[in-house]
Amino acid sequence: MIKFPAIETASNIAFCFVDNLHNVKEDWVKEIIKNVSDFTISNVNNKGFDLYQGFDEDSLLNEVAKLNYDHAVVFTTGTEFINGSSFFDQVRSLVEQDYFVAGHILDRGDAYYELHHQCYVINLKYYKKLEMPIIGKQQLGSKHSQEIPWRSRENWHDDYTPKTISGGDQIREYNHKCHGWNILKQAFDQDFPVLVFDENIRNNKKHYYPESSEDFYKNLSWLYYRQNFCLTEFVHTANTEKVNFPPRQRYDQIITPASGLWFMPFLKNKTGKVIMYDYNQKSLDYWKENMPKDISCEFVLCDLYSGINFFEKIDKQALTLFNLSNIFNYEGTVAFYNLKYRNYKENQILDQIENNLPNAEINFTSRASTGFHFNNHYQYFSKVNLIKRVDLTELKKPTWHINSDWI
Repeated sequence: MIKFPAIETASNIAFCFVDNLHNVKEDWVKEIIKNVSDFTISNVNNKGFDLYQGFDEDSLLNEVAKLNYDHAVVFTTGTEFINGSSFFDQVRSLVEQDYFVAGHILDRGDAYYELHHQCYVINLKYYKKLEMPIIGKQQLGSKHSQEIPWRSRENWHDDYTPKTISGGDQIREYNHKCHGWNILKQAFDQDFPVLVFDENIRNNKKHYYPESSEDFYKNLSWLYYRQNFCLTEFVHTANTEKVNFPPRQRYDQIITPASGLWFMPFLKNKTGKVIMYDYNQKSLDYWKENMPKDISCEFVLCDLYSGINFFEKIDKQALTLFNLSNIFNYEGTVAFYNLKYRNYKENQILDQIENNLPNAEINFTSRASTGFHFNNHYQYFSKVNLIKRVDLTELKKPTWHINSDWI
């Protein structure tokens, strides 16, 4: 088990990340899922949750149950949490309810019911009370008799996705055991509540079904849609960035992506200048229209993955803050840029800034390697020459990188 602790743990909910990539046949699909999974580790870390990673869900649950957690979110490679903090907010609300298991519960007919492996939540109080039962792996051709659960007639979408489910009082023989058969049996036998994820959770995560090439390629279009939407349409009309630098500092020049007016308290009155850059022309156009008239600002179309192309616009003698935000750990691009490349480009851009603006101060809100450091120390603000360039060989590896990727 590999622990990726939050910088500041803000919850008694543990995230258990199960590596299922051994079930993925296509190498290219594996690479996309690795990219999404790397970002997910950073994302969970940034949201204040400890994450535990390994190959076996039962081992992960056993370990976190021994620690100071009340609930565990178990999910597999191929699952991503989207829409900012929305999923995490919904989980915080979910754990206020009384239940043993919550997840996607699927009626598989003569194969009994399935707790889908993509994501589920376990109340560790009940789990420990039952002496930490196994979840129950899929066993095809395994005949067994169990109670027929009561399920709602209403479905979330297809006829096998009931909105509610609980224990029954009639026995029937089933021909197969699906994932989660034992934990569901334990819940129904003890009359412990089982919840089916509602739309609030369903709509704030994605699962790409990487074990099935056909299903994966159906879902891949969403990743391309998101990438193109962020590049061409999405405009940050308000700021959500953390301020990591000294609040009393006033800068002659601030260089920042087109994402709000966060910089105004840090810009020198009247004489200060802003250079707003972005790879999305629509964002630049929006801020051209909405920039306060008393702010001196230039707007530059620039993708930092291609390098900085506007040094001629910069006053190299001015006290400068260069905001790199979360550009090298951004959900709009991470699926198609692996961590090794994102980290390489981050280091390269830092060198480029230092060569042209040796006195510039740098601000990050997230770095390519956020979540992966052994010492849990992340350098987000400093003079450019003091910002450490990250060597991936110094980082903690999730299981999908252990054999080769970062050598």
